[in-house]
Amino acid sequence: MTEAPRLLAGRYQVGDLIGRGGMAEVHLGMDTRLGRRIAIKLLRPALATDARFRLLFREEAQKAARMAHPTIVRVFDAGEETIADADGHERQLPYIVMEYVDGRLLRDIIADGPLAPKEAVRIGAGILTALEYSHRALLVHRDIKPGNVMITQNGQVKVMDFGIARAISDNSATVAETGAILGTAQYFSPEQARGGPIDARTDVYAAGVLLYSLLVGVGPFDHIRGQMELLQAHVSLAPVPPSQR
Repeated sequence: MTEAPRLLAGRYQVGDLIGRGGMAEVHLGMDTRLGRRIAIKLLRPALATDARFRLLFREEAQKAARMAHPTIVRVFDAGEETIADADGHERQLPYIVMEYVDGRLLRDIIADGPLAPKEAVRIGAGILTALEYSHRALLVHRDIKPGNVMITQNGQVKVMDFGIARAISDNSATVAETGAILGTAQYFSPEQARGGPIDARTDVYAAGVLLYSLLVGVGPFDHIRGQMELLQAHVSLAPVPPSQR
């Protein structure tokens, strides 16, 4: 694997790896010009040569840059750095410079066990506040899940990763037409599971599933293993009420 450059755009110093996703890796960084800690998202080298993934990555930066709200992780800058691979061939490595959030992923918090109802509702309200803001900006997140929410040291909710967000008016962005399942099946709305058009209600459904997970410690259909069976459960099954679990 190609070694990530240590300095991007002549100012962003790349530090330790602090997170990894399907498309990208996130490093701790330093903006040497402003003297502040940042997070730097780098598209995985294996995907950087694919024009589709590079387009998705650039679109993520553009969409997230439109979000200026305390409950949404800020994007400061984005670009592409020319690097040389192991064979000496030059290629472009896209990057996104983001606000560094000192906290824990909600996914890790849930792994410790169910939250007290009052705290679960507080976090759920923060997520809904972020969604209200993004929906007013005409963006549907489409991948609300515990792995895309951070809780800062002082308890602030921070929603991140608008990598597969779509404009509310873009009804053509369906699972069937993209040829891939975008999002995380445990948090799919019925219309996502069917491969149909989606809108802001998709995010609200996912937030409801997430709130269920906060209260119970697991999602309503986490016991279902097969992906197709899981998608069908969101379409046709009623979850067991949290009070019974």
